[in-house]
Amino acid sequence: MKRGLIFSALLVLAAPCMAITTATAPPPANKGAPPKVADARAAQASRDDSAGLRRGTVEAVNVSRGTFQMYGQKMSFDPKRVKIFGPDGKRASAYAMRSGGKLRFTMDATDPMHRRVAVIYVE
Repeated sequence: MKRGLIFSALLVLAAPCMAITTATAPPPANKGAPPKVADARAAQASRDDSAGLRRGTVEAVNVSRGTFQMYGQKMSFDPKRVKIFGPDGKRASAYAMRSGGKLRFTMDATDPMHRRVAVIYVE
């Protein structure tokens, strides 16, 4: 008899602890795939460290076209807008760049697709 009372008391106390299932609606599903990058070239350009300073030896220079070649890549610059600094740290003209000379330069962050140079340091 004691066992029956203890068992029924435990059953009454344990009833509220049983698992309860909800009858609500499931959470809303996603409205589609996440947006994709519009252009693969734009994504590659955004991964470029455009604020970094690059350096190397100039292979060819064409000031009238606003290009120079370094490591086999043609880099463009606007001869009227580019900032060029000489070895003494003062402003210099685009004609200070020579084939075989050493340069340090930064890329224009506002135009990463065209690979335009913004600042050139002639060493």
